[in-house]
Amino acid sequence: MPTPEKLGGFKVLKNVARISLVSPREIRDFPSRVFCSIADEKINLPYATCVLDDRAWGLNIVVESGDAERAAAVLEATLDIKSTVQSGSAILSLFPHKKNPEITAALFEAFSREGVPTEATANSPSAISVVLDEKVLEKASSALFGPFRFSAYRTPSDWKLAQKGKEQLYKEVVASYQEKRPKVYGLEYQDRQAFLQVKLERYGIGSFGHSFKRFARLGLNLAFLITSPCLEGEKEAISFCLPDSGEPFCKAMESESASLSDPHCLSPVAAFSMNGPHFGDRYGIVSELLMALEAGHVDLLGLSCTIASITGVVPSSQLTRAIASIRERFDIPSIIERT
Repeated sequence: MPTPEKLGGFKVLKNVARISLVSPREIRDFPSRVFCSIADEKINLPYATCVLDDRAWGLNIVVESGDAERAAAVLEATLDIKSTVQSGSAILSLFPHKKNPEITAALFEAFSREGVPTEATANSPSAISVVLDEKVLEKASSALFGPFRFSAYRTPSDWKLAQKGKEQLYKEVVASYQEKRPKVYGLEYQDRQAFLQVKLERYGIGSFGHSFKRFARLGLNLAFLITSPCLEGEKEAISFCLPDSGEPFCKAMESESASLSDPHCLSPVAAFSMNGPHFGDRYGIVSELLMALEAGHVDLLGLSCTIASITGVVPSSQLTRAIASIRERFDIPSIIERT
């Protein structure tokens, strides 16, 4: 039996609601219209993702339960489309995952083995965040103690004791003011990536765990990963970035996913990430980024905002323009290329 991977820990945010929506077609400014309308209402976003497939944008947004009805109403008024609201959700964030596909695979397989359905998933540079029904949270936390060890607690009971009195842990870091230019600790990017997308049956992400184990054996890391709704309502899309070694690599990855629906590979792309002292779940951060990219005529392929980080994917040919556009709206002291 393999030795459990040692990680730092995991955190939970309860009393949130997930809103899922899919654009009726490929509309260039669809994400910015969504997130600007949320920002105008001053609604915080502890979790947000969007991705473009070959036909439409798929978005998952998490808001505090008290803001769910207001968020859904403003989205319907702004976009004239109906969104799906799932109340009684929670966000479980596991850290640090070091962009290691093996940790991602172990998480997916543990949840699949224990019958824990996931509503949405995204990674940041340091953590994997999973949106769950709050009713399965205890089962989910217990499932983590199979493939993982945690320095802060040895058993599920230790973890439960550690949570007492910390229900507001996430909310303590939310900024109470608006900066004219959001401050960022730094921007990192990885170029020469391949952007892969496949379709899965709803709640079927555990079946993809073996693929991530193969990626880990090849020494590949995950610069980007999200799941999202798609036009086929009974399915969900999983989109991720791996280091690109040219067209043969994309063909091999499409072959790897041939048993799944609509495998697709785009290359080369670049994945960038930023974090900052006031990202947390402060409203307006995502909309600022999207407006910056639109002003620079940059084609966004995918984006996630979790914990205190934003990660995005753009075509490699537009990376320089993307960074310049972001610097117009964010204070960025350093830019680092990761290999």
